[in-house]
Amino acid sequence: MLGDLYESTIIGIFLILLFKVLFDSSKKFIFREWALLLYAINYLVAPLITYRIQEEQINNIMKIPFDEYFGLALPGFVIFWIGMYAIPTNIFGFDFKSVKKASIVNQSFLTKVTIIGILLRITTSYVPGELAFFVYLFALLRFVGAFALLSVNRKLWYWTAVSLLIEFYIAFLDGMYHDAIMWLIFFTLYWVYTFKPSLQIKLVGLAAFITFILFIQTMKYEYREQVWYGQKSASLETITDLGLQKANKDELLGEENLLKTLNRGNQAWIFASTVDNMNQQKNFQGLNNVNKYIEAALLPRFLAPDKIKAGNQEIFNEFSGHTVNEVTAMGLGIFADGYIAYGAWGVYIFAFALGLIFSLTFKLVERWSKISTFYVLLLLPLLNYAVRPDCELQTSINHLFKGILLYGFLVYLTRKRFTLDSQENQRKLLHLNLTTSKK
Repeated sequence: MLGDLYESTIIGIFLILLFKVLFDSSKKFIFREWALLLYAINYLVAPLITYRIQEEQINNIMKIPFDEYFGLALPGFVIFWIGMYAIPTNIFGFDFKSVKKASIVNQSFLTKVTIIGILLRITTSYVPGELAFFVYLFALLRFVGAFALLSVNRKLWYWTAVSLLIEFYIAFLDGMYHDAIMWLIFFTLYWVYTFKPSLQIKLVGLAAFITFILFIQTMKYEYREQVWYGQKSASLETITDLGLQKANKDELLGEENLLKTLNRGNQAWIFASTVDNMNQQKNFQGLNNVNKYIEAALLPRFLAPDKIKAGNQEIFNEFSGHTVNEVTAMGLGIFADGYIAYGAWGVYIFAFALGLIFSLTFKLVERWSKISTFYVLLLLPLLNYAVRPDCELQTSINHLFKGILLYGFLVYLTRKRFTLDSQENQRKLLHLNLTTSKK
């Protein structure tokens, strides 16, 4: 009886969020709805399917009973939802015309930002130490610049195309696709809100995206085996040869690939394993781990030489009930971190706290947008990591804290450039209007 209630509630939540993504995406920038849908897929939908199929068909089994899992995950998700909407904001209904005007008068500047960001993306791996992370954050501005240029003129689409193609090229070479897929999604959300395509185009795009995800899943394991552990080089030739082998219906829609995709979209198995392990060990940590995450995010290494590194396996191995090697990076996720701290109450507290952090970030960017609506686009690089359900809490805090410092400083430096009521920009707009009227 309770299981049926959980199942119908989860299906209802998924359909509501999917409806919002499809039908509200032309009315507003659906960043929150997308984030919620992503968390729902990972913590509610994928585990629901996993519980309903035979254990021998899946690699990552759920180590706690159905009712126990959803008794934690479903309230946790709802509380996360509440936290995300806790602080009212108008940021997602921003005036596109204001973004366009702010971009038009600074087209040359945005082009330079995009080019510099692309060059930094290509060279980031050569930058040493913690400086590399700030370079990475600055390089993300290539997407902000490219999206803004697209809003100026559709003929400037090639900047977005170049930025995304480089991202996917590097992703396929490295066999790591998270960043590329996330930026493709962010671009799609912005494009849909900006250009307002029909429902039919949205559905075709959704089908194409699902097919693309299945394609990546079907080739990435074999690519990693051939390149990471085999004799083949990370090259366009290897990508092309393997891609041609895998680009067929049997490979994409085969049971093996569908199950791999399900496993990949099921962050819940780590959460369930953590709950099982903590129930046995009873070594709840309070805020010990969170303090380590905050130390790693806020203090430079010369002040905290022993602080944990991003992708640190020790905490995962100690609390998840699994052991991963040095080359495998897995994140516990916000729900698991909460349970490690205070058990069931920790899940609810941490879920609300993460939602509230999202809300506070929305409000901060809204303040920036009062200088210029253009700054709304900074929301994307700021929450690029935090929005991912499989991301380590440490990485999310680190990314968000340093992103606020860097982008806040850049807002301060460029505020006069993007303020439309400044005398210089008024002259530029007047000149552009006169030029347009003559044409």
